[in-house]
Order: sequence, then C-alpha cells, then structure tokens
Amino acid sequence: MCGFGDKDRRPISPPPILKLSVFTKNGMIIDPETFDVSFLVVTCDAHQDFESPDAAENLRNVKPKIDTIPTVAIDEEGKEQYSAVRMRNLAGATVASAEKLYDLEGNLGIFFIFQDISLRIEGVFKLEFSLVDIEEPPFLHCVNTQSASPVLKTVETKPFTSYTPKNFPGVVQSTPLSECFAKQGIKIPVRKEKSKKQNKKVFSTAQFLSDMDKDC
Repeated sequence: MCGFGDKDRRPISPPPILKLSVFTKNGMIIDPETFDVSFLVVTCDAHQDFESPDAAENLRNVKPKIDTIPTVAIDEEGKEQYSAVRMRNLAGATVASAEKLYDLEGNLGIFFIFQDISLRIEGVFKLEFSLVDIEEPPFLHCVNTQSASPVLKTVETKPFTSYTPKNFPGVVQSTPLSECFAKQGIKIPVRKEKSKKQNKKVFSTAQFLSDMDKDC
C-alpha cells in the first residue's frame, strides 16, 4: 500500500486543540475579549519519534519506508532527468487561525483547532505546534522574499502511534471539548451516540433471540 496517496490518510483523532493564554509583564492574564488575534496563526508539523519504547517496537515490525516520490522531467535535449520529491508525513490543514470560543465552563478563550490533519504513514510521531504573528515587523507585507515571521512559541505533544489500516484499533469517542466547539459552529467531526430508541431496539432483539434459545 502506497503511503502517499490521499486515500491512505490516517486522521488524527481526537483533533488537536490548543489554548492560548496571554499575560502582561506583571503576570496578569489579558482578557481574550479585548485581545486582537487577527494575525495569529499556529502551524503544525509531525516528526517521527525514535526514542520511545513504542517506536522501537514499531521499527522492528514495520518495513522501512521512504518519504520521497520519483519524478521525471525532459530537458532541452530531450533526455529524461530523474529526481525525487520529498513528501511531508503530515497532510491536511496544517495551519490554524485563532478562534474565540467558550469552553466547557462557559469561559471565553483563544483556541487553535486542527480538525483536518492526518498522517501518510504508520509509526510513532510527535506533533510540533508553532505560534506565529504574521504581522510582526519587520516582515509585515513581505511578499516573495526569504524572510519569515518570527516564531513566538513552540510546543510539542507526547508520542502517539499512527496505525496501519489492518492494525487500527478503532475511532475514539469525541471529546466533550470537541462537542462543545462543534455546537458553536466549528466544523469538527463528532461521533453521534446511538439514540435510546436504537439501543432499546437492539436490546429487544437480543432478548428475543435469547428467549428462542431457551425454548429450543
């Protein structure tokens, strides 16, 4: 199975959600309502973790993979020129803008939500998130240059496993925070629980089959 096709994506679930808290020099938290988040973004990248015990076990059981795709081009003399294009392990929306949302306690906060990211290959990974202010001078309005906005803060997740389709243990239940944000209009995939009516129907069928076994 090719690890670089769009059909071979392993969605990261539950979706990563980051909360930003801004403080004054005196250590006082700034009210999210008054803080301008127009130019704040968080970027996400994935790195394979080769140090954890799970990673070592994974390397013993998984065949080595390359993260390049061979390409061919025709030069001016009509000769084929072969090269390899490096592919990212992470796919989907890897940049998130700031959202002002209410949390489970009803408090307003600043959040960055990555509801559409996935990995192309199996293995043990860490996600790295970088907070960037794209309005930060002296890079304001720079276009087509080598300059880049400075990274204000970087955080990293704990190691987690990306499974092959064969070994995938199943989709986890949606978190209360994901459901909370979904109700506020954020497009987060949320698993709907079976209704009580459906559960009652399943129970009745099981009870009926059980009674039939007793009669036999």
